[in-house]
Amino acid sequence: MAELQPPKWASRFLRWYCREDYLDEIEGDLFELYSFRAENSTRKANLFFVWNVLRSFRWINLKKTQLSNNWTMNLFKNYTKIYFRRFRKETVHYAVNILGLSLGLSILFFILMFVYDEQNIDSFHSKKDRIYRVVNEVQEEEGLNHYLSGPNPLAKALKTDFPSVEETSWLTYFGSHVLAKDDIRIADRDWAIVNRGMFDILDIDILDGNPVKQTEGDAGIVITEEVAMKLFGRTDVVGEVVDGSRFGTIEVVAIMDDMPRNSTYQFKELYVLNPDQMEEGWQNFLNDWDTQFMQTWVLLKEGTTPEDVYASKDQFIEKYIAEENKGKYDFYLLPLTDVHLGSMHIENGGPAPLLAIPYSDREFVSMILIMGMLVIFIAALNYVNLSSVQALKRTLEASMRKINGATNKHLFGQLFFETFLTVIISYVLALLLIVVLFPFFLQIANKDFGTSLLFSTDFIFYHAISILIIWTISALLPALYYSQLKRSLLVMKNAFSGRGDLLRKGLVGIQYALSIFLIIGSLVIYRQLNYVQSKDLGFNNKNMIVLDINSGAARGNFKNIVEGIKNNPNVINASTSSRVPGEWKDIPIANVSKNLTDDAMEFSHYAVDKYWLDTYDIKLLDGQNFTGADQSDSLYILINEEAVKALNLEQPIGESVWVMSNSDSVKMRIKGVVENFHFESLYEAIGPVVITHWNNHIRSIDYFTIKYAQNPKETIAHVDEVNATFDPNTPAEINFLDQQWERFYEAEESRSTIILIASIVSIIISAFGLFGLINFTVERKTKEIGIRKVMGANVQNITTLILKDYLILLIISLVIAAPVSWWLFGDWLADFAYRINMSVDLFVIAFVLVLIISFTTVLARIYKIAKANPVQSIRYE
Repeated sequence: MAELQPPKWASRFLRWYCREDYLDEIEGDLFELYSFRAENSTRKANLFFVWNVLRSFRWINLKKTQLSNNWTMNLFKNYTKIYFRRFRKETVHYAVNILGLSLGLSILFFILMFVYDEQNIDSFHSKKDRIYRVVNEVQEEEGLNHYLSGPNPLAKALKTDFPSVEETSWLTYFGSHVLAKDDIRIADRDWAIVNRGMFDILDIDILDGNPVKQTEGDAGIVITEEVAMKLFGRTDVVGEVVDGSRFGTIEVVAIMDDMPRNSTYQFKELYVLNPDQMEEGWQNFLNDWDTQFMQTWVLLKEGTTPEDVYASKDQFIEKYIAEENKGKYDFYLLPLTDVHLGSMHIENGGPAPLLAIPYSDREFVSMILIMGMLVIFIAALNYVNLSSVQALKRTLEASMRKINGATNKHLFGQLFFETFLTVIISYVLALLLIVVLFPFFLQIANKDFGTSLLFSTDFIFYHAISILIIWTISALLPALYYSQLKRSLLVMKNAFSGRGDLLRKGLVGIQYALSIFLIIGSLVIYRQLNYVQSKDLGFNNKNMIVLDINSGAARGNFKNIVEGIKNNPNVINASTSSRVPGEWKDIPIANVSKNLTDDAMEFSHYAVDKYWLDTYDIKLLDGQNFTGADQSDSLYILINEEAVKALNLEQPIGESVWVMSNSDSVKMRIKGVVENFHFESLYEAIGPVVITHWNNHIRSIDYFTIKYAQNPKETIAHVDEVNATFDPNTPAEINFLDQQWERFYEAEESRSTIILIASIVSIIISAFGLFGLINFTVERKTKEIGIRKVMGANVQNITTLILKDYLILLIISLVIAAPVSWWLFGDWLADFAYRINMSVDLFVIAFVLVLIISFTTVLARIYKIAKANPVQSIRYE
């Protein structure tokens, strides 16, 4: 294999600037470091090599030059003097350019940090390129669905049957749990159950102990230092035992460090099962191919790919999957590096550990990146426009230089150098803006990283590339204009005043179109989020407290707890149920059919008491509610309107249907029909729902819901007190229902805010550009304006003369931006089952907003020239 070499351009750059007596030593050290790093990662080795070459660019290492006789250095010194001389003379022009570029750069770097972080979730795992999560595909009536939870023995079978698989582990979760040590109890949801293989797959930093130690009993437990301090008041607790609500008395086998901030999961406790020592019930559960409670994680051997698994996958499925499921079941391996951005279409399909970082959408991340590029592109266009105008105003300077022997190359280089100075000043100002606005950015982006990311080794590369591209784009056209001026036009002050008008107007039009596009996007996202948050959900989620049932004690005393909670003036009503609308766990499924011989349909299932409908203000359209008679109510069900349609019932009340669980089928009579209500986010259409009494064969109760009138703090204290009376060993786990619903749309809110800010910045930058161009137009038309005023023109006539071309440009921009926005954002809205219509007023508002912001910035300048003495205007030249 050929020997790895660092980037050639970096090596050539080092040899170009480094003095000869230092070169061998510096180059040798850098090459040695490169070879060492390349053994682990060629990409990082390249980045570090470039960074070290740049760091070595110091005065002491530079080749010696005689600056007094160096024509090039004197030339740059002269260019710098001219630049700052013109800066003082044309302060407004340079300020507009620098502000525009700095705003664009700051937005770009903010977005680059956001995108970089999104793309590097879970990147800290050393074997990340070989780690995969199994995604289970199941062909169902409504189509092909993707689930994380799959057959329980899948992990074990994959390791046994596929030579390319090095290690596997399953991962599961059963809701809240309680750990106790003496009188100290903590309830937590940041935990999971794994087998020993997980510690060979993921990088879980063990501070003390051995997580794969063979222990007595069903499992050992690995905890963080934080949990150890809460339970024991110290961290040297390996070998100690705790009492757990899941596996009884259990040994602490290891202490682990906190998971890195960019980890999808933030585990505080991990149960490590001992499958071979578990009782027969657990053994049967873990080996049951029809039970799908486990996520499966896979580590492939080095040099192998998922295709090696897929090559014999059909035989594997034929061997293990039940006959009735063959042809309906499949699976594929999702790379760890794609888990964060590639899991939005995947359902849990069973219990799943809580996500510390919600999944995101690759399309949205790409859209945000493109948006950042559009903003900086607008800023670059703005610079091109204003600088090309400024170049045309420098006729005298260019002509004098040519008369004195300057070539086009010299003039071209001068503008490139001046642009470089402007970009560097803008870059420094952008970094200052980022540091100042960084806390605000973290808040709106829901991120948690420091400014160190901006200056990290990986990110410096983006700095250099951004500056280089912006410098090139911004400098090229103005430099061409400036270098092409002819010395014969020395005395003609406005000889080139009309040159390039069409191009400049075209660039302004592009700026307008991009700004309108971004504004329309902001309005669409804002309206959709406002719609889903204000839409009638079919139930009340305000002033609602949800108390989890996490123990048999609470479940066995639920009637007493409900009555006890009601005994408070702040409480309007209280009820119990298996799930709540807006569920943050999985919603159980019940199979329903008219006859046992018919194909069963999947209905979402709720088990409730007689107070549930009133507590949630769910409307009963027909029939009766449960009465509270446990035995008789257990034979009846309520269904929603969608269920009536699915069952094709004209008069549903009194009809009997079969309601089936995994193990039992019961014939039940429909007692009532409730109005459709949203039990999932508005991404999902309302599906059929079957509501059984709490005394049922499908699912036991899991929550209390309390509707309160006022004083939430007092209400929570009362609920906690009642819960502790009947369940003293389990800390109360309380949530506000409306806050849980808001979590459905947190990502969209962040996105809309980012897009809105980018839109505002793009408009400001465009307004800066328009201000500069209007200044140029006014200056060019000074004499014409004076003559028109002498001939009787008023302020309105003068304003119309200057602005009419730009108004036409704005209209053309709207015509271009509108269909593109309609297509792109209409496609985004299609993901919602319930959505707004993209009405014409969206485009009108965007147009008017750009019009007002843009023209307001220049009206003062126009009014000033329109009111000026026409005699002075006529004598302008």
